[in-house]
Amino acid sequence: MYKWFKRGRVLVSLAVAILITLAFLFFSNRDNFFFSSFLKVQFVPALLGVFTGSVIILASLFILVLLFGRIYCSTLCPLGTLQDTIWRVASLFRSKRSRRFKFSTPKKILRYSILAISAIPLLFGSSFVISLLDPYSNYGKISSEIISRSEQFLHNILSSIFPDSIFFRTYSQFIAISFFFALGFLILVTIMSVFRGRLYCNTICPVGTTLGFISKFAAFRPVINKESCNKCQLCISNCKSECIDLEKGEIDVSRCVACFNCMTVCKRDAVSYKFMWGKRDVDNVFPAKGRREALVTMGLLGSFIAARAISRKNPSAPLNTSDGIAPPGALSIANLKSNCTACQACVSACPNGIIKPATGEYGINGLLMPVLSFEKHFCGYDCNVCSQVCPNGALIPLTLEEKKLTQIGQVRFYEDKCIVVTDNTACGACDEHCPTKAITMIPYGDKGLTIPIVDRDICIGCGGCEYVCPATEKAMLIEPTSVHMVAKKPIVEKQEKVVVDDFGF
Repeated sequence: MYKWFKRGRVLVSLAVAILITLAFLFFSNRDNFFFSSFLKVQFVPALLGVFTGSVIILASLFILVLLFGRIYCSTLCPLGTLQDTIWRVASLFRSKRSRRFKFSTPKKILRYSILAISAIPLLFGSSFVISLLDPYSNYGKISSEIISRSEQFLHNILSSIFPDSIFFRTYSQFIAISFFFALGFLILVTIMSVFRGRLYCNTICPVGTTLGFISKFAAFRPVINKESCNKCQLCISNCKSECIDLEKGEIDVSRCVACFNCMTVCKRDAVSYKFMWGKRDVDNVFPAKGRREALVTMGLLGSFIAARAISRKNPSAPLNTSDGIAPPGALSIANLKSNCTACQACVSACPNGIIKPATGEYGINGLLMPVLSFEKHFCGYDCNVCSQVCPNGALIPLTLEEKKLTQIGQVRFYEDKCIVVTDNTACGACDEHCPTKAITMIPYGDKGLTIPIVDRDICIGCGGCEYVCPATEKAMLIEPTSVHMVAKKPIVEKQEKVVVDDFGF
């Protein structure tokens, strides 16, 4: 029976990891929200987005953990699946002896300290620390910076071989700090997985620590039958969480990820997955200290949700200035910093490739969060993809009509830099590319030239004018707004139908 459980778990975990990865790849994530929907079935995004549509998902994840323990970590977390894959591949090149795991004592002080360092800033409206440690978000960075770029590199190789049938894709902006962070994190997880299996999950990951607390209440938990066990250590050598203590005949359920390895290898059926609610020996399996830890964890989560609810009703004063333009749906720089974990889902999904990881535009606590750059393109007037794929509530889903009136910035015209003035030549490119007609041309000089004037109330900050401006120093620049506003609707001149009775001449 347990072999079938394990096979089913492996199939589901691989399917979820593949679908999440596809959400970051060019050929599958363009206007396809099927793949991006799997991004929302993750613990941290569901927790951060609890007031923006993820409350049912968060409740479902809690119920899942309360019923089956940390099965989320082994089945739904893509980073967990990546660790298992790395261990499996590494095992092919190692002797049977070196593949064996052994019991390790829990690093409680380290785990709890990292959890506190991650959780406390969230209470004060900063998601920066959790963005560096969250397993899903870091898997997103790996997918966007490494897997997606590798896929594009292979695509362009094929394009050079078959230029008539495969188009060349222009490479997106390369942000060194984002790429090397993703690469460094991948190397760290790879080393830990090769030598110690799920070491990252049970020492560093704040999600693993949190769910470990809750799993002590789980209805189904792995239990060792001390009478049947002959201490052959097969279960220990196959436990990638290193949480089985045969000397005491106990399994540390806070670190167990319900992989079913121990149950499938035990030849005496001494390890089983039992329903433990209402058992008489519950105090032996689940001591009072463990219950207190779990209750404290539930209390902290409740306090966190309450604190976020209060902060939403009474938001802190917005920043007066910002050097970065937040994507549509961010509402404000403060909201972005409070909810974004820099998973790069919006970076990968943007059709125009104008969203990049921030390198300081929002300050140090906004590092790697999405920021707009109009260097290579501008924000499409009829596009709202980024707000649709965000799983955290950092970008609120916008309809196309809402997006067309969302003012993420305002244009500033520098007349002395305009080529109409500097080169005494006609232009008007900004006027032609303005979708809201916030830019119009008026007569200039006595040579029949025209020069732009801007209506900042109508401007939505899409960057079309900045992108096309041919001046060496841009004459049109988008100034970011710390709080996104609703732009005024442009006045559309009505066209009257003229009835001509005769030819008109």
